[in-house]
Amino acid sequence: MAYYYYRRRSVFGGLVILLIGAVLLLHNFHPEIGIGPVFEKYWPLLLILWGFALLVDYLFAPRLGGARAPVVAGSEVALIVVLLLVIAAIAGIDWARRHNSDFDWNWGLDNMFEHPYDTVETVPDVAGKPNETVSILVQRGDIAVRPGPDSQIHVVANKRAEGSDQAEALRKTVAVHVKITPTGDGYQIQPEGQTDASDVQTDLDISLPAQSAITAHTAHGDIKLAGTNGPVTVTSQSGDLDLHDITGDVAATLTHGDAHIDTVKGNVRLDGQGGEVDVYDVTGDATLQGDFYGPIRAHDIQKTTRYTSSRTNLALGQLSGEMEMDSGDLTVSDVAGSFTLTTENKDVTLDNISGRIDLTDKHGDISLHFAQAPRDDVRIADDSGNIDITIPAHASFTISAISRNGDIENGFEASGLKSSTSGETTVLNGSYGNGGPHITLSTTYGTISIHRAE
Repeated sequence: MAYYYYRRRSVFGGLVILLIGAVLLLHNFHPEIGIGPVFEKYWPLLLILWGFALLVDYLFAPRLGGARAPVVAGSEVALIVVLLLVIAAIAGIDWARRHNSDFDWNWGLDNMFEHPYDTVETVPDVAGKPNETVSILVQRGDIAVRPGPDSQIHVVANKRAEGSDQAEALRKTVAVHVKITPTGDGYQIQPEGQTDASDVQTDLDISLPAQSAITAHTAHGDIKLAGTNGPVTVTSQSGDLDLHDITGDVAATLTHGDAHIDTVKGNVRLDGQGGEVDVYDVTGDATLQGDFYGPIRAHDIQKTTRYTSSRTNLALGQLSGEMEMDSGDLTVSDVAGSFTLTTENKDVTLDNISGRIDLTDKHGDISLHFAQAPRDDVRIADDSGNIDITIPAHASFTISAISRNGDIENGFEASGLKSSTSGETTVLNGSYGNGGPHITLSTTYGTISIHRAE
């Protein structure tokens, strides 16, 4: 008698389908979450899921009968490929939305038989008030603000709508009317009749007294502002920010898009998330908070520069040089004050830091170069990375270095620095010259290299 055993299907296929559905559902309800960066960080969970499925198959196959499922099945590989394609497509859509506020993931199929038409509305001027507050609210459209030639508020609205013909588009634009409404301390400028679902884009070109305090918000559009003297508060949920030549403080919020902020006499604060960020020539403090996927660039910040995200906490004082950060690298040069950093999965390169250095990193290499003798203490703690430090030969310092499961290369031989090894751990201690700032270095699974610069 012949016996036939059916081969059980692995539970992994069902788990991957559930995961694909969860990813799509999460993106529908929370599109602000960057699926690409999340997957980049948590992709090992897919291997854990696969291993869990294999364990379940191994334990339950004898009880349920039939042969065990194969370790690697072609259908499982195909499902993983489908999952990767879904994540790549979502990450591509998110990237396009961050870099183009008008991006439509339907590629315009809903309006393939319609054409855009523009109309211009000139809003009656109003007299400005001393130290007034001007609030600008737009659901869909760009906002451009600049100082005017007089004390009047001038507004020109360019309205765009799509229709099968010009008459249909005109009927849509007529329903939207831009109005300047007096408030207790200034004015509010807003296209009436425009909603978040409106298909009429209204771009506002505004000139006003330079000393005005400005608040601008657009749900879908860019904000450009230049040459004003009062404080500025701007929000763009889907669009870019371009702010420059501002005397007052700047507070900006970004959800999708890039930010360029320069030549500000006050403080700068940028919150939210988005793509590229450029901040430079700031007289006050520059504070960035959120997940910006970069690159993030800053230079010529006279006071403190701070950046806080889910993976990085950075603070440095008086950045006369440059700072550039992306998903895997951070480079900083010419800092007159202190430098504090906690991060992970980043290679860090520092050059000419004058103040105290306190750096903690995971899974990244660290390179530190002193153009002049260090004047303050240095503490660097790395996990699974190399530390490379260059110190001038004429410097004086005290050092404590330890490398677990790694080596220490000492360029200051025949000095007071003594090295010892115990098992997989190497330690270097001592003073060079007349002592001085304390340098503390530690790493696991990495090499510490100390170079002597003549």
